[in-house]
Amino acid sequence: MVTHSHSPTPRELVRPQTGHRRWFMRLRLITAFGLMALVIGLVARDHGKLVNVNWKLIPLAWLLMLTSTVVKSLRWSLLVRRSAMNLSFRRLLGTYLVGAFFSTILPTAVGGDAVRAVDTAAKTGRVADSTSSVLIERGIGLLSIFGMASAFAYMLEVGVVPHGFIMAVYLAFIGGLVGLIVLRQGWFMEPIALIMARLHLHGLLAMTRSLQAALRQQLWSTAVLLAMFALSLLANALTMGATYLVLLAVRDPIPLAAFVPMIALSTVAEMLPISIAALGVKESAYIFFLGLAGVSSAEAGVIAIIMRVLTWALALLGGLVFLVRTVRARSGGDQGRGGGGRPATTRASQVVEPVEAEQDFAVTLPVVD
Repeated sequence: MVTHSHSPTPRELVRPQTGHRRWFMRLRLITAFGLMALVIGLVARDHGKLVNVNWKLIPLAWLLMLTSTVVKSLRWSLLVRRSAMNLSFRRLLGTYLVGAFFSTILPTAVGGDAVRAVDTAAKTGRVADSTSSVLIERGIGLLSIFGMASAFAYMLEVGVVPHGFIMAVYLAFIGGLVGLIVLRQGWFMEPIALIMARLHLHGLLAMTRSLQAALRQQLWSTAVLLAMFALSLLANALTMGATYLVLLAVRDPIPLAAFVPMIALSTVAEMLPISIAALGVKESAYIFFLGLAGVSSAEAGVIAIIMRVLTWALALLGGLVFLVRTVRARSGGDQGRGGGGRPATTRASQVVEPVEAEQDFAVTLPVVD
């Protein structure tokens, strides 16, 4: 009797991976809402802290957060200008806000960055340069946070913060520096190219070479990298200033020497991928680290919740930008179809520039300023 082996279909191969992703997503949702329930419970036990908040300081804190976003957009623009992508700063700032909006509503931590990369590629037709600029901008921002946390952690007394967490911060900072150097020099490209060539992944190899060329070109200027690190420190200082204003609105001031290290470390703790948009993780980190600086759990919980609401308010601004762009794009498309404006094909050809030879995976999305 001859038995025929059953070859799994692509759908059957993907199904287990999809199931694992769903379970991981459910676990992150449970973690997020479970931690938020604990935080809200701590605040509810001493709700007077929330009632007695000095709300006059909160709008000023939000303005500092908005200014920090402007600085981050300026940091991104350094790479965009270096790659000669013809995008105005207003466009980049709007896209950064739209990215913040999608980072809030999407279940993945990198959703906003993906939106920024796609929007920029659609506007310029240069996928590799657009993706590279977003990756480098985000990476340098994270590296500056790890650097600040490492510096402040070094000055703390031994035993104040768990040793394992401190070592993880140090390793993340060192690993980020090494990764930056490797990307700048392109050392990893040839081994990867050899493997892809043997596997006959020629299309993926062309995309990888294109992205590596963009990464190396944007990372090559030391002056640009130093300017980006300086802007990162300024953006971090503005965000910490906003957090300190919220702290002043909730309770009496604490020394900056105690506040800054704990906020830097809590910012690192927010990056743990165990929740959705750091929901519950950020609040728990505030309670733990600010507690080490003498802030009660209820006070730290109120500070964290207010900072969460301010983040949502900033994301809402990005949502408005996205709505305006969508309405304008649709109205422009209707005019093209109705004959009242330029033909849609002509408009698309003017929006999306020709893609360079090495960037052969173009994105063509209708976008407007």
